[in-house]
Amino acid sequence: MKHLQRSLQARLSVALTLAILLVAVGAGAFGFISAYRDSIRLQDDLLLQVGALIVRLGGSLPDDGAVGSYPGADHESRISVQWLPQPGQAGTTGAALPLPEGLHDGFQTVFMFHENFRVYVQPLPSGRRIALAQETDVRDRIAVRAAWRALIPVLILVPVLLLALQRIMGRLFAPLASLRGEIDRRRDDQLAPLPTTGLPTEISPFVDAINRLLARVQGAMTAQRRFVADAAHELRTPLAALSLQAERLHQSELSDTARERLQRLEQGLARARTLVTQLLALARVQAQDQAGEAPRQRLVLREAVRPVLEDLLPLAQQKNIDLGVDGSLDAEVDTNAMELGLLLGNLVDNAIRYTPPGGCISLTLAAPAQTPPGHVRLEIADNGPGIPASERERVFQPFLRLDPAAAPGSGLGLAIVQSVAARLDIVVRLAASDEQSQAGLRVILDIPAPGAATATVRPGQQFIAPG
Repeated sequence: MKHLQRSLQARLSVALTLAILLVAVGAGAFGFISAYRDSIRLQDDLLLQVGALIVRLGGSLPDDGAVGSYPGADHESRISVQWLPQPGQAGTTGAALPLPEGLHDGFQTVFMFHENFRVYVQPLPSGRRIALAQETDVRDRIAVRAAWRALIPVLILVPVLLLALQRIMGRLFAPLASLRGEIDRRRDDQLAPLPTTGLPTEISPFVDAINRLLARVQGAMTAQRRFVADAAHELRTPLAALSLQAERLHQSELSDTARERLQRLEQGLARARTLVTQLLALARVQAQDQAGEAPRQRLVLREAVRPVLEDLLPLAQQKNIDLGVDGSLDAEVDTNAMELGLLLGNLVDNAIRYTPPGGCISLTLAAPAQTPPGHVRLEIADNGPGIPASERERVFQPFLRLDPAAAPGSGLGLAIVQSVAARLDIVVRLAASDEQSQAGLRVILDIPAPGAATATVRPGQQFIAPG
């Protein structure tokens, strides 16, 4: 009921359906009654014509009439013709119907043999009169059959009109459904104007208003990104100066307490530099996303993975983490090497941060049977704490950290992964490394292969969190 009240299409469909049914009932009733009355009039005209024919034939009629006796006569004979007695004269012997005296000329209804008869009295030039009679139940059956035959077109037309109404309503609202699909398929950062071609005149003002709103939102987002990028860029210089000052302090004679505090200061500066670096990376990716699709080229997957591992291997060695590749990464992919490296770098960096000392991080190329057609599947698995299944969609939000005390970070790594993956048409899924214990994290990347037809996927569909 709530859907009916809120849906314009449903309300319009119900209103038109009720209107069609009301018109059909009225037209059917009018047609039925008109056909019934016309049939009765036709039968009266038939009695008139028979009486006129007898007059033209000179009133020639047997004394006992033209139809056998009643009751028990065949109903299909329908019409009985007999003489009416003249005033003061006894009725004709053997007459078909015992008509009462005092019948006037013309039509009347007479009750005989427990049923009604339609009687027409026809005067003759000789002065005598004849009576033509017909059973009313026979007349009624004929009239009802004629009325139902007149009603059949209405009964056929109503369902045809209802089906046609549904198809017409579907076609009329098809542009709205197409517009809804266009909006649903867009990513959160796709703010290009909606197409207005083919839209009804009543809908175009709303679409124009939405486009103006999208333009304002795009301007606000552009200003926000520019502010973040400018702020991050401006912070790099003072942070670098503070880092140099902290290094010089190491050369001074300091107490143990001062050196402990200096170490905390250096850790804070390191986190600040990481945050600034990631803010700049996120701003750069978002700016490139506004500029258009990233240029892609065919490359072997190991060419994008090797620089990432070489850069992050020292961090893994500091925690005694086994970081490496299981098997070969000789598969070819169709992507942008720089942006894919940025994506992999953030994923591996996150894995190193959350994997405990002595842990293991592996990059594996999935078998072709486990890979979607037209893609290459790369899996990054670790034996860290993992991410609960209920939180695997939220972790891609900027600055969101499920456990800030678990490892240092800013919460921007997976947000960068989301932006880059959307640009490169890479489908990202999160799962547990050990499905039974739900421990560890396995990141599954479905990267387009050369020659594969790719389609932009909305972020809500792109980052799926299987149970």
